[in-house]
Amino acid sequence: MSDSKLAESFEAAEAIMREQAVSFYQAFRSLPPERFRAVTAVYAFCRYADDVVDEGGSSSLPLLDDLERGVHHLYHGVTDAEDGGDSTPDIASGKPWWDAFAFSTAAYHVREADLMMQITGQRMDAHFHDLENTQELVEYARLVAGSVGRVLVPILVKDSTVIGNDEFMKACESLGVAMQITNILRDVGEDIRERDRVYIPRSVMLEFGISRADLEALSKPRKEELRTDAENTATALDVPQNFVRLWEHLAALADDCYRPYEHWISAFDESARFPLLCAAKLYQAIEQAVRDHDYNCFTRRCYTDATTRETIVRDILSAQRPVQD
Repeated sequence: MSDSKLAESFEAAEAIMREQAVSFYQAFRSLPPERFRAVTAVYAFCRYADDVVDEGGSSSLPLLDDLERGVHHLYHGVTDAEDGGDSTPDIASGKPWWDAFAFSTAAYHVREADLMMQITGQRMDAHFHDLENTQELVEYARLVAGSVGRVLVPILVKDSTVIGNDEFMKACESLGVAMQITNILRDVGEDIRERDRVYIPRSVMLEFGISRADLEALSKPRKEELRTDAENTATALDVPQNFVRLWEHLAALADDCYRPYEHWISAFDESARFPLLCAAKLYQAIEQAVRDHDYNCFTRRCYTDATTRETIVRDILSAQRPVQD
């Protein structure tokens, strides 16, 4: 492969991250160029897996099968035992980020099992059924998002031997779980309207007296449900207090999952600590953005404002010096 072709592939991967994960892109672009490029490449892979399921549901399964064959080909040189030889799977064709992904997984020794874990999580999403309890929620989040943490580890750590530490890897998984739960808490209405899905476990809904019908009703954007301010921006929705208590219950679960990785921050390369802390803290701050909008996670998507982001970054910069070696 020519250097120019590989550079084009990395440019395609970076464009995906820049356009679809603004906060992550802003956090990680301060990495050294080679690490940053690798992050964008594995992000493009995970983004693709997620998008095909979001867009196709159960009909996306053949695309996930192709993706799995593509990963298998990278690590073993064959796509399937029945192929009887070395063949390049279709997934490598027409995906401008693939060459960058293949290069990065080899350069940083990303583990095949962790990539397959991501695909397994997306298959679970394609075959989605309502989650029964918190354990199922955490397992779903571990597969679709904890796997992202595991895939990024070889790119970001100081010494690859730490990958063999189960406690460390679980802490990285836990960060992904936290971010996924934050996603769910931000996107309740969007998930219902666009995907007909509720990721809040049934047992939790029962505990707090919330039904799926309640969530569906709250997710319908009706003029009479919204109060509009002078800037014509929807500012309030009559969110019932039992849902607020449910939301805070799951936010506390997310917050517990955000904590473990900080104990291991010195295991990451010094250049990766600030970006990682920024990514985690900025994402966790979405919770407060939902609170600031009166828990309206139904008819709007809540974001942190620029002042909040600047404050978080400044606080991290101030606090980071003592943890650097």
